[in-house]
Amino acid sequence: MTSLPSAALAALEFYDNHYCYAEPILLKPDQKLTLGCARYPRHCRFCGKDEPAVTFKGKAHALPTAFGNPGLLSNYECDACNHFFGEGIENHLGNWTKPMRTLSRIKGRSGVPTIKSPGPEKVWRVEHMGPGFRLQEYVKEEYEPFFELDAKAKRLRFELPRDTYTPVAALKGLVKIDLTLIPEAETQNFRETYDWIRDTDHSRKFVDALPVIHTFIPGPMPNDVIALTLMRRRSGIDTVPYAFFTLGFGNHVLQVFLPSASQDKCIDGKLLSFPPFPMPAGNDPARYGLPVVRCEELTASHSVKGDSVPVKFGFHSIASLLDPPWEGS
Repeated sequence: MTSLPSAALAALEFYDNHYCYAEPILLKPDQKLTLGCARYPRHCRFCGKDEPAVTFKGKAHALPTAFGNPGLLSNYECDACNHFFGEGIENHLGNWTKPMRTLSRIKGRSGVPTIKSPGPEKVWRVEHMGPGFRLQEYVKEEYEPFFELDAKAKRLRFELPRDTYTPVAALKGLVKIDLTLIPEAETQNFRETYDWIRDTDHSRKFVDALPVIHTFIPGPMPNDVIALTLMRRRSGIDTVPYAFFTLGFGNHVLQVFLPSASQDKCIDGKLLSFPPFPMPAGNDPARYGLPVVRCEELTASHSVKGDSVPVKFGFHSIASLLDPPWEGS
């Protein structure tokens, strides 16, 4: 067993000292789990209404199916809220995470998402096929090369565009997952947070800063397992945010803080500094490299178009195709 680096050990000690861990949720293929009781009358924790004022006939997913596991259901969300979130903040979250899900081979409702060149022209295409990817480019003089190829080093670089999204709406989509997962007794600490994610006026300020810590684990990783971990601040501690959760899918782990207007008063106006939650290095870090951590700032309320994610691939060989196979598709 490989020993953890000193920085990871220090981070583990930090979180052990400051947070209590809930039992992690590990979602595997074909696993079914329903949160909450189906006993009448059910209560929607998002809009605050009870049956029969609202209905619970449909399947409410605690985690959007775009992340690859439809088996985590919720009795906490009424049909109206389910539709409201699916057409709103969950759509923005899906657009923001689409390149991550494509490159991690996450199979959503319609399989691993294919990403194509924007606009009517079929210039390039990135799609999952078999055990890997097929990357295609239709070469014409008027098109700038999309893939930067270093044949000698066997490296490929390109940037995958995101569909249009509003950053704070995507952030609300992440926070909504955590608001579904928390125990019923904790919901009283987040009433303002429930109101915030339901507010369609994304320009309304709720917190000044709410960074999402994004850890990328390079190399081959399972694409059919999702890991969810909830953490709450220990009693007597007042120097860190009250709660957060981690969402692990494919090569990505998102650490998302859950703002509480009442419980986070103790840190208002303070400059906070803490390590990211430590993650395993993955398969063969000597070959693929160590995890890369960055902070994603998703509090902007304006629509973002033309955003992209830089990608670096290693490869073994190159095969040319005379005609693009998507002609007529």
